[in-house]
Amino acid sequence: MEIDPTRVWPTGLTHPEAEELHRHVIEGTRLFGVISALAHLLAYIYTPWLH
Repeated sequence: MEIDPTRVWPTGLTHPEAEELHRHVIEGTRLFGVISALAHLLAYIYTPWLH
């Protein structure tokens, strides 16, 4: 088995492919965080027993 130096182990992606995938994962995590923070804020505002 020959090892391809342009691929990242263990995924088999190239460095640019791995960076693009990582960028999408980070963007998704940020979006989830914003939605989660908004949901928590709305729950705090509209739940009377938390005040």
